[in-house]
Amino acid sequence: MPTDAPPPTEAMVDIDGARIWTSQQGTPSPAAGGQPPAMVMIHGGPGLWEDFGPLAEMVDDLVEVYRYDQRGSGRSDRVGPYDIATAVADLEALRKQWWRPKLILVGHSFGAALALAYAVEHPEHVAALILISGTGVDLEWKEEHKAEAAARRSPDDRNRLAELHIQRAAGVWNEEIDREFCALTWATDFADRKHDLDRAAALYRAPGPNYEMNSAMTADWARMLLDGFADRVSGIAAPVLLMNGVGDPRPLSATARLALRLPNAELAILDDCGHFPWLEQPEVTRLTLREFLSDLLDEPED
Repeated sequence: MPTDAPPPTEAMVDIDGARIWTSQQGTPSPAAGGQPPAMVMIHGGPGLWEDFGPLAEMVDDLVEVYRYDQRGSGRSDRVGPYDIATAVADLEALRKQWWRPKLILVGHSFGAALALAYAVEHPEHVAALILISGTGVDLEWKEEHKAEAAARRSPDDRNRLAELHIQRAAGVWNEEIDREFCALTWATDFADRKHDLDRAAALYRAPGPNYEMNSAMTADWARMLLDGFADRVSGIAAPVLLMNGVGDPRPLSATARLALRLPNAELAILDDCGHFPWLEQPEVTRLTLREFLSDLLDEPED
């Protein structure tokens, strides 16, 4: 349900050698008083792009909402380095650019990992975390996710994906092939099996994923986890909402383990929902977010 907030304002912001695409919409909540926190939405991938327009419209009458494409992603410059520390530093630079002392970080998928990393590094600037379809702070979920995703694919889809992997390794690649590869890869993320391929195809945005960034960031996150990052999240005092769909091929157990580590967490599990709650269960997502924000900002619920 869109609100009556003004349309988004887009801008390119120069951050340490890269132009970062940003968008701002909504107004601060009067109930929050003083300098209320702003919401920042962090996309996943890594190496994809933000696609949070419908999600932002669910709450932009309660809170000012910022969206951005990370360095190397979407409409931002494809300029490295691609690592967690740089991603956190870029977000901190944006916070300063926006003159916002406190942030409500909304991280989707791998964006949840970046939100946690920022909260550990800059706890004084975090009012709350909303982690949507994240995978926690361990690597135990990966094999289960791989097996579940494979089980959801037809034999023809599995064979076609194998062919596309061979083409990519051989350097035979273009946007049309990339679109097909991404649609087949992402289709398993949706709970609705009848329309999963069409919905997955609709997510694609040229010039497509940054695969170099994806490999580098994923490896860096794994290194951080092996170095004990999980032990640091217990120091996050801010309220945390963890939202996951039952139909996500990534196991809920990873999110449950993270919830046990966080001192101030609540877990929202959505039925008939996969990896994209705001697309698959928009009304439940809207109500869940607004209830959490109303409690945080002392707003009346609607």
